[in-house]
Amino acid sequence: MTKSQSAAIVSAIGLLTGSITIFTLLTDPSDQVVTLLVRSFLPLCFSTILVGAGWWMHTQGLSQTVTKRILLWLFVVGSLMMAFEFATILFQQAEGVVLADRIATVHNGFVRGAVIGVAIGLYDGQRMITEQREKQLQRQNDRLDTFASTVSHDLRNPLTVAKGNLELLRMDVKNHDTLFSEIETAHDRAEEIIEDALTLARDGAIITNAEPLELDAVSTAAWDSIDAPNATLSIVEATTIDGDRARILRLFENCLRNAVEHGGAAVSITVGTLPTEDGFYISDSGPGIDPETGEDVFEQGYTTNEEGSGLGLAIVQTIAEAHGWTVRLRESTAGGARFEFVTEGSTEPIEAKAS
Repeated sequence: MTKSQSAAIVSAIGLLTGSITIFTLLTDPSDQVVTLLVRSFLPLCFSTILVGAGWWMHTQGLSQTVTKRILLWLFVVGSLMMAFEFATILFQQAEGVVLADRIATVHNGFVRGAVIGVAIGLYDGQRMITEQREKQLQRQNDRLDTFASTVSHDLRNPLTVAKGNLELLRMDVKNHDTLFSEIETAHDRAEEIIEDALTLARDGAIITNAEPLELDAVSTAAWDSIDAPNATLSIVEATTIDGDRARILRLFENCLRNAVEHGGAAVSITVGTLPTEDGFYISDSGPGIDPETGEDVFEQGYTTNEEGSGLGLAIVQTIAEAHGWTVRLRESTAGGARFEFVTEGSTEPIEAKAS
């Protein structure tokens, strides 16, 4: 439901309840001031507040989270107040007291509760937005800490290698070809670490431009960038997911590259949808991951490859969390690694492909 739809529903409820109040007043008028005040004037004021609240929601550009919470609390508190009034009527009937305007009493209870619900929903929605911003700020701080740690620690090794080879080059000019090659390798390694660290820092931002993506198309596009002619990729069941295309491509590239690096040149990789949850998985036929290691593979800096940065799977987890997903590590049916991504929202299977 969009923000405009939520605002329109709030205003429509205000118009509907106001119309019911006016109809009741016209069909069952009263000369008593107190009765007019309780049965007509106050409910009309509350209905007007609801109409104004809907218009205000439309013009203020509130987030979808806030408008949904307002609508939810409107119905919850309104229904509770209506149920309370109805229970009161039943209790009074049991005591022998019969109200002449029972329907109006229940209706007015809903209107009062709806106004209270709008106020509660506005507070609750703003609270949720504040918590989300605090979490995002914490993630940004964590990414900055990781970036600083990577730059200060992981870059030291390749730079030390390059510096040492330069010293050797000054003393032994004859072997300059070999030394230059080692210096170039060290610099390439430093560049790779910087790129991974920047990716980790950037890709943790909250997703704001999600679009529907076909799982098989994204998998195939990522697979095209992997240099593994003897490995195979199979998509047993495709689906549609919502996400940022560039980041989802990077997620798949890192998972596929990880499978090739640890599973061997002829590894078999499978992509499919989760059987009982909304989401997808990426599994391989490699040697798998030590059970004692478990979720440590997602830790920043964890690697079993001396030439690895230890940020590949950390980037995968960061991208998944930025989409609001949960990533889990399991053992595949072939005994290898299986990365499961539980997404929010429903998925619709489409024609599967293999490559």
